[in-house]
Amino acid sequence: MTWGIAAPALVISGIFDALRLMFVGFIFFGPAMAGLYCDYKVGSWIGSAFGLTKTTCVAGAATLGFFGAPAFMAFGTVMAMAVGFAGWLAVGGWLLATNSRIFKENALWFVGSLLFSEVPFIGAIPAITVSVWKMHSNQIRIEKVAYAKWKKENADAQLQEQNQRTAQLMQARVAELSSADV
Repeated sequence: MTWGIAAPALVISGIFDALRLMFVGFIFFGPAMAGLYCDYKVGSWIGSAFGLTKTTCVAGAATLGFFGAPAFMAFGTVMAMAVGFAGWLAVGGWLLATNSRIFKENALWFVGSLLFSEVPFIGAIPAITVSVWKMHSNQIRIEKVAYAKWKKENADAQLQEQNQRTAQLMQARVAELSSADV
């Protein structure tokens, strides 16, 4: 396991965590997106009109944000939970398909990321990305130790195999030289 192999899972989890963060902050982003949409549509219908469309749209977005805050908050919370769960399933499916042995040592981290990401407003912390990073770093560390142990245990066998190949190469070279002399 290397970080290059771990990168796709980290990218997927980062995308879903960013989407979840956007929905957690939907109480702020919702009215702003409504204002941008208003400016785009009204500006394309009647033109700029000396900046009045921007002012009107900003005032409308501020009013919508003030009076629509409970609706934006409810929508954002529900969508953040849904996106978090979908991201958890997507990353879990990716890890099961490409690296199922990661769950051997790290299953609790992955389950904990689901529990942490589904709590409203606390879910703004990128729990899935952090847990996937922690799982991969733990697996990389464990596999490096296991590889070093294997390499140490098999050093004698590797040396013997290398000596055998060298002897075969020398015999082939001697046979080649003796056939060239004849």
